[in-house]
Amino acid sequence: MARSIARQAAMQLLYERLSGGDADLESLELVYEQLSKLNEEEGELHPSKSEMAYINDVLEGVEQHASELDESIEKHSTGAWTLERVPHVDLSILRLAAYEMFHRDDVPDNVAISEAMTMAGRYSEPKSSRYINGVLGAMERGKRDPQPEEKTEE
Repeated sequence: MARSIARQAAMQLLYERLSGGDADLESLELVYEQLSKLNEEEGELHPSKSEMAYINDVLEGVEQHASELDESIEKHSTGAWTLERVPHVDLSILRLAAYEMFHRDDVPDNVAISEAMTMAGRYSEPKSSRYINGVLGAMERGKRDPQPEEKTEE
């Protein structure tokens, strides 16, 4: 349960940054305390060292790999969905899950997708859940069955 709270905190901090906020240590403490109370975690109102390490890794990793993650999200989106049309909360969930899928060996793809769907159900619109599930499912299939690279003639 603790990783789930840390994941939600990371998503909320990604959202805060995307919306122009600082997402600093004070924000983390406030978000984590509120999430702990909502999830009825007894006595766990502050992230542990391992949870803090996970949150910092996600925040730094999403920032470092932002263009790669966004490119993959756009590539696997259906219809006319561009990143500019995706609500910030949905984009935060997608970036977090994509980062876990491509850069966190300790998080199985099915867990990243399942947790993203849980967050989408809690923080987003019902239509968004289908969109997020579709994008992440396509990413997972593409990762599992990569398309062969086109050969170029020299």
